[in-house]
Amino acid sequence: MSMVGMVLRKTATILLTILKWILQAVLMLLKLVLGIAKLFLLLLALAARVVLTMVGVMAGRR
Repeated sequence: MSMVGMVLRKTATILLTILKWILQAVLMLLKLVLGIAKLFLLLLALAARVVLTMVGVMAGRR
């Protein structure tokens, strides 16, 4: 095997490893963003339920 072939193969391996790390980081970031969105929606649903309950109580008192 020639020297150029070895260098190209090692370079390709390093580039693939870096690409794999970048993809793993992107997936972790996506998981984090989705988790935050899920938490936000749960809090929004809770707040909406509290508001609707209070509105229902106000309507019941009239």
